[in-house]
Amino acid sequence: MVTIKLTDAKIKTLKPQDKVYRILDADRLYIEVRPTGVKVWRFKFVFNGKESSMSLGEYPIIGLADARLLREEMRAKLAKGIHPVEDRRQAKQAIDDKLTNTFKAIAQEYAKERLKTKSERYAEQFQVSLEKDILPIIGNKDVRNITSADVLTIIKNTMKRVRSQKNRGTGEVTAIQNRKFIGAVMRYAIATLRAENDPTYAVRDVVARPEVTHAKSLSKEERAQVRTRLENYGGAETVKNAGFMLLYTMLRTIEIRRMEWSWVDFDERVVNFPKTAMKKSRAHILPMSDQVYNILKIQHANSGNKQFVFPAVYKNDGMLNQMTLNRMLENLGLKDVTAHDFRATASTLLNEMGYEEKWIESQLAHADENKTRASYNHAKYLNDRRKMMQDWADIVDGWKE
Repeated sequence: MVTIKLTDAKIKTLKPQDKVYRILDADRLYIEVRPTGVKVWRFKFVFNGKESSMSLGEYPIIGLADARLLREEMRAKLAKGIHPVEDRRQAKQAIDDKLTNTFKAIAQEYAKERLKTKSERYAEQFQVSLEKDILPIIGNKDVRNITSADVLTIIKNTMKRVRSQKNRGTGEVTAIQNRKFIGAVMRYAIATLRAENDPTYAVRDVVARPEVTHAKSLSKEERAQVRTRLENYGGAETVKNAGFMLLYTMLRTIEIRRMEWSWVDFDERVVNFPKTAMKKSRAHILPMSDQVYNILKIQHANSGNKQFVFPAVYKNDGMLNQMTLNRMLENLGLKDVTAHDFRATASTLLNEMGYEEKWIESQLAHADENKTRASYNHAKYLNDRRKMMQDWADIVDGWKE
């Protein structure tokens, strides 16, 4: 090893050779010049009688003055009996631990490990809650340092956000859901030995779930308004057609939004919903009335080349937003009517008209109390339901003013 009192000017003149060579500065600090042209500062030291060396960084990122300061820092550690390489490794590990112990990192791990058996919708809700409400507050925080006060802040912010959005409710349900998501991640962190307590427990009673508002049957005036105004709806045709499906089919909004073209059988005039698409996880058959058949034929011209029958209006892929149909009703001037009210209306009126309750319950895709029997009943009463659904579509058309 050549010894030269180094200067920045001299370092710049050092050219690569076929083999690595080293130039000593002073006090065991030297620069190593590699055949690639890379120049690396190194410091030699003795610890417990054993000689070692360590890198102090590349030149010119680490200049001469900086390299000499780093050397002095390493010598100070050695004087205190600290191994400088081991100390650096531990410091790096502490940084890595801090990065991997954040709520965001553990939430992502939790989603990967624990949400595999959950529905796609549930996993999507989890991610939306993280992005909108949770991560902005505690995403970069070490899970060991998350407090009940942090969770309370998220609860309050969530309710404020929801209330600021027109007709989205008062926010209690969303806030409670966010608290549950945080609790699930924290308990996962406890189970994997990265946290010791669940801060959501202390605030579990802060927000009370609002009383459930049950669907209501539409009044005669509301029925006339919705049928007449929907006919003249000026929004997207896909939304209008989805609205007619609500009126004619007794389907839930999520079932209309999830409907895929691969389930539609125009020859048999049915829509075969797989159990994965249904709220009760049981296959369901929708017999097409003439009106539904015609709507689906018209809609096929709009979205027949896509996965969903009623795709998102302003996106290339994906289903309609969950609030789209309720907003459509608002645009029709029916602010007190919800999409779910149409199922209640159909159930009430058809029962009053004397149709068999078992046909109506089957068409509503309500769960059979006998689960074994229910697994074979998705096609039950199909002919009876086909006639009932045609009658129902004709009844709906009779509402028009």
